[in-house]
Amino acid sequence: MNSRIHYLSALLVLLSVSFPASLIGIFIKLNFDKINRMLPNALSYLLFVIMVFFTGYIGSINYNVNIYFIITAFIFSFVCIALELFEGIIIHFIKYRVWIRNIEVHEIVEKKNIFIDIIIIFIGALCEEIIFRQVFFNISYNIFSVNIFTLIILSSFIYALNHIYFGANAVFQKFIAGLIYSLLFVYSSFNIIVPALCHFFQNSILYVLSLKKLKKYNT
Repeated sequence: MNSRIHYLSALLVLLSVSFPASLIGIFIKLNFDKINRMLPNALSYLLFVIMVFFTGYIGSINYNVNIYFIITAFIFSFVCIALELFEGIIIHFIKYRVWIRNIEVHEIVEKKNIFIDIIIIFIGALCEEIIFRQVFFNISYNIFSVNIFTLIILSSFIYALNHIYFGANAVFQKFIAGLIYSLLFVYSSFNIIVPALCHFFQNSILYVLSLKKLKKYNT
């Protein structure tokens, strides 16, 4: 393949996978959100992963993970939640000069089938990490030779922008989480399982908390 065409095709793939959340609106208009509010998100990312797979830009995937990184991923899932909450509180205080006293878990799923919900959460987390870590790093680092620390910040920022449908504050919160996922990815020797587990653990913890909230309101 001509080197210019190779770089151009890589750039086009990189740009296209930078904003997979744009498909969410299409799925919502098709009323898929009536099945599960998180399903459009998971479907969007899954579709992008499938498309990128056939381009060959996913690159070599490192699956070898030891128990220490699994434990680290679990611990940092709580760190992500704590930092997102802290950042949200600080931003709210800066905007309104009022400290938040009560915090509620955001309603993202309908909780009609817990098993299906967990599967959707896992698919969403895994596909997001494949896109924003595996594919993004593979193209930017291995093809365009972007500095690894610049890439950590850039991938985190792009990841955060894809959550703007949750509100502007979510962009700041997800940037911090994105930094943690990216650092886990890099320091685990580019093992996609580690940030994917951290992402999945974080979303699952929030899901469990939202279940308790629902149970409280129903009693």
